[in-house]
Amino acid sequence: MALFFCGYLVVMSGANAGTTDFWTWVGALIGVGFFMVAAGLILGAPGDPMPMRTTLVVATLAIAGVAVSLFSLPSPLTHVMQTGPSIGASVIILAFTAVRGRPLAAWAGSAAISLVATVWGHVAGQGAFWGLAVTLPGYAIMIMGSLFSLMLRPMAGQLYALREANERQAALDAATAAATEVRERRLAALDERARPILTRIAEREEFTDDEVAVARLIEAQLRDGIRAPGLDHPRVRDAAWQARRRGVTVLLLDDGGLAADGEDTEAARRRLADAVARVLDETADGRVTVRIQPPGRAVLASVSVVGTSRVERVDFDASDLAVREVADVNAQ
Repeated sequence: MALFFCGYLVVMSGANAGTTDFWTWVGALIGVGFFMVAAGLILGAPGDPMPMRTTLVVATLAIAGVAVSLFSLPSPLTHVMQTGPSIGASVIILAFTAVRGRPLAAWAGSAAISLVATVWGHVAGQGAFWGLAVTLPGYAIMIMGSLFSLMLRPMAGQLYALREANERQAALDAATAAATEVRERRLAALDERARPILTRIAEREEFTDDEVAVARLIEAQLRDGIRAPGLDHPRVRDAAWQARRRGVTVLLLDDGGLAADGEDTEAARRRLADAVARVLDETADGRVTVRIQPPGRAVLASVSVVGTSRVERVDFDASDLAVREVADVNAQ
């Protein structure tokens, strides 16, 4: 398109070189602007076929570009090529419109341009048939453009289908890789934390009370990783470990509200982990239940604390804002 418009400007300037009429140059430049906008819309319009609203705008700009260019020409013409640039530009624009999946609109625009040229030929004294004749060579290009679109568009459809299949396969591969990573991480955690204890059990070794307590803490931590993967964070793991050692019952649940990937999700996961860890650090006894809500809820996660001296619930949204409802058990 850029090379075509460079040629357009050269031919237009050469054809009008002997013209001193101010309005001829104004009309020619306005026509160039119309054609450039139409070309930009064709190249940048998303979807296939081209959206109908964009198609109507492109066809209107092509017709307007021809009209303003022709009706600004001097009468009689000073050069045989003065009608060529605008007619040629409109043909190129409409041929690409056909390739973009709108052949009927392209042919309707060509017919309208022929009508405009016929009226201009009559008004300018060149003759209505002469005005019509300058548009007839463009129909050969329109026929080639339409045939080209018939051959090209099925190939383009296949390319789009292949691209969509590749995107689906890439998403499937990414999901498989993520699941494999999670499985490997869990196996590594199991190997690191549980294997020594299981080995000692298999060898029928005896455990002290402290070792039994540690084994139970490890079991609870492994269960947390399975039941609440969204809370499987070092801050939460350490805080839950220390809270359980103090005698606090900790239950972590994940219903999938943080299942999506992305930087925003990871940031929300870190903020939630810090907030949950603070609640666990502040709890000396009782029971703490942390639940990540299902997707689509206004509340991202809920933390309830039931202790000997208080009942507290903290709701977190995606921006880590907390709304607290506190009830004093002793007061009740």
